[in-house]
Amino acid sequence: MGQILRALIVEDSEDDTELLVLELEQQGYDPIYERVDTAKAMQAALDRATWDVIICDYSMPQFSAPAALALLQSRGLDIPFIIVSGTIGEDIAVAAMKAGAHDYLIKGNLVRLVPAIARELREAQERQARRAAQQALRENEERFRSLIENALDLIVVLAIDGTIQYTSPSSKTLFGYEPEAIAATNIFKYLHPEDISHVRQTFQNVIAQPGVTATAEFRCHHQDGSWRLLEASGKHFVEPSGTTRIIVNARDSTERRQAEEMRKALETEKELSELRSRFYSMMSHEFRSPLTAIQMTAQLMRDHSQAFEVNKQKECFQRILNATKRLGHLVDDVLVIGKAESGKFQVAPVPLDLSAFCQELITEFQLTSGKEHQIVFSYEGDGSDVAIDEEILRHVLSNLLANAIKYSPANTKIQFELQQKRDVAIIQVQDQGMGIPPEDLPHLFEPFHRASNVDRIPGTGLGLAIAKKFTELQGGIITATSELGVGTNFIVTLPLQAQL
Repeated sequence: MGQILRALIVEDSEDDTELLVLELEQQGYDPIYERVDTAKAMQAALDRATWDVIICDYSMPQFSAPAALALLQSRGLDIPFIIVSGTIGEDIAVAAMKAGAHDYLIKGNLVRLVPAIARELREAQERQARRAAQQALRENEERFRSLIENALDLIVVLAIDGTIQYTSPSSKTLFGYEPEAIAATNIFKYLHPEDISHVRQTFQNVIAQPGVTATAEFRCHHQDGSWRLLEASGKHFVEPSGTTRIIVNARDSTERRQAEEMRKALETEKELSELRSRFYSMMSHEFRSPLTAIQMTAQLMRDHSQAFEVNKQKECFQRILNATKRLGHLVDDVLVIGKAESGKFQVAPVPLDLSAFCQELITEFQLTSGKEHQIVFSYEGDGSDVAIDEEILRHVLSNLLANAIKYSPANTKIQFELQQKRDVAIIQVQDQGMGIPPEDLPHLFEPFHRASNVDRIPGTGLGLAIAKKFTELQGGIITATSELGVGTNFIVTLPLQAQL
């Protein structure tokens, strides 16, 4: 199959049309054509389809090449128009060419037909490319003119070495410099020394990519000696003459940045204040409860110890031990979260069998706090050792298991699933507990935050914050889904390294 050529043939003779089509086919084209011989038919063909070339007989009973050419030009279409006729004289052919025809041939000699078509198709493409370039240039000029005429910000035109060729009048308002005073100086002399390097890099990128907009933020010297923060965008324009210029549109963002920083500082201070208030309230409550138990038990033993039986004395001692144990856990959690927040924990990966580690941890929980719950473990993986920080992983999983046990009814199952893949471990801990209200889910991992439905169940709101912080220390993520009355599922995804 040859090259497809969409040809509109303006010809009253079917035989001559077949000869033209045969010549095209013999010269490597696969023509898709339509024959017309009236102005109305040609008009309909132009409306109906897009054509690569028009081949036109000069004289026909109801039509002519000059009329066909005028019709084509009235439509504003740039399609190669080639006259093929057996009766045309040289003076008529010259007049047709002056009128806009692209070439003419004698029907008895079609050797030049295909070369002429190929040439005119190339030239038509070149004309289209030039029109596109001219249109783009006009659009750029209009855009630039609009920027200049309507700009409240600073507009600067620079040579490729940074020399200022033009500045808008706003330079006086924004930076105290009259446009004439800084003309022909170099833009980089006004930049803060710490910003020159990255601005130069952006400047070179703009030069290397004409038409592409690049942005930069930098400090610029004000005539009063202060530094103003600018947000700027620049573009490289190449004029038809070949002259290149950099157009920069800059906005003073000093006040806005200062306002943003002040707002962020106020928000941070507010958050810290709320966090401190919540911390003091929580710590006061959590410390007071075990301390009250210790105090009351100690007073009871002091005042009535001689009347106590041995079992009663043991019960009192156990109550004191439980309270001190609770205080110890609370202090440990506070110290752990504080250490993690301060960045003092160093991740120290060691070779570890993840499956064996998880099963050992489950056994510890079943023997201590998980006697009333069944922890069901499932594992999927190849059993290979990986490099991971064992202590940090224990903090994460211990808190998730303790959380699942604490908020699940007795005699329910807790699903513990481990999927170990080549470069990632996915751990899920799913309980059948009370679930978490939707409004609490976004704050679930915040320190000291406790769900609104935990009632009198003891806790500090630090366990999940510790789990999240230690998951992130290992480059992982932790998420949770929950449904009230059904349960909660925590998913920990940890990146893995091969055994060291």
